[in-house]
Amino acid sequence: MQEDLTKEGLLIDLKSGIEKLDIDVSQEQAETLIDYLLEFQRWNKTHNLSAIHGLKDSLVLHLLDSLSVLSYLDDYVASLDDPLSFSLADLGTGGGLPGVPLAICRPHWQIHLMEVVQKKAVFLQHIVNKLSLANAKVHAARIEDSSTELTSQISCCISRAFSDFGKFLTLSAPMLKEGGLAWAMKAKLLEDDLKTIPPGWEIKKNYLLNVPGLTAERRLFELGRVRELSA
Repeated sequence: MQEDLTKEGLLIDLKSGIEKLDIDVSQEQAETLIDYLLEFQRWNKTHNLSAIHGLKDSLVLHLLDSLSVLSYLDDYVASLDDPLSFSLADLGTGGGLPGVPLAICRPHWQIHLMEVVQKKAVFLQHIVNKLSLANAKVHAARIEDSSTELTSQISCCISRAFSDFGKFLTLSAPMLKEGGLAWAMKAKLLEDDLKTIPPGWEIKKNYLLNVPGLTAERRLFELGRVRELSA
């Protein structure tokens, strides 16, 4: 049977995945997610944003993979004293993963898309403008440079297979508010990766993600500063 690669067919598959993830995404947001996917792959033909070129594969490996963390972030934001002030920095976001899908689905979150590769940053600014994502800001520079304007302003940082824990935490730390968390999306936990965690940080939680249509293991690691014990 021929795959249905029309917008309507992709939307049906996306909504099925969203239902399995049990997350709150409106019809309008789902349609915008597909608009993002189609534009991503249109640019990908000439700008090499990703090695994944098929729309069906991209829907699973890009959209649903990004959305698989949403329920955990929702729970964290709901626990905050001021949920409306929540901000998230996506380090090494590439073509906007997971930051753009999160910005689409949670317009009240402030999302910072951090990407040094120029062609990817140009696409990010294009997609932010095209989809009118008023809650998303593109930082087209090295994270070490662009993070100075965000010192102690970010609620959480997130990365999707961006680097080892050590580099991710080193780059995240200056931006995070007191008590802020770092969320690392990875295939699995590697012993060598564990050894890179700097002193004063620890893995708080380790979630096994269930990405509809994906059999490979995916995990979300919640990392935070070690709490000092009271004397």
